[in-house]
Amino acid sequence: MQATSLGEIFSHPSFLTILTTILMVIANIIIGVSILPKDVRQKRYKLHRLVYWMVLASFAGFLAVTHRLIGNNLFNYAVLFYFLTVIPLSRKWNVTAHAIIASLGLVLLVGIAAFSLF
Repeated sequence: MQATSLGEIFSHPSFLTILTTILMVIANIIIGVSILPKDVRQKRYKLHRLVYWMVLASFAGFLAVTHRLIGNNLFNYAVLFYFLTVIPLSRKWNVTAHAIIASLGLVLLVGIAAFSLF
């Protein structure tokens, strides 16, 4: 489907789900950065994990809607694999590396929204 106006883009259900996912990833990155001081780490870690699981659920919803409407490609599943494996594994490496890898996941989601939907 080629969208010719902003109204058509924002009325497309798969775009709305990927936009929700992108916004949740941005919120999760901000939460992750805010838990850097050790005195607030325990308080916000659970929220960070909860938002991560919400991101996965939203992205799974995007995959379901996209599969029903236009079909998924391999890149969509590769990004899901990235969110399921690489990002959780990067927690054990370094805080800065984890933030960079999570930000790269955000770039991948924006790439999906920009190139594979329309």
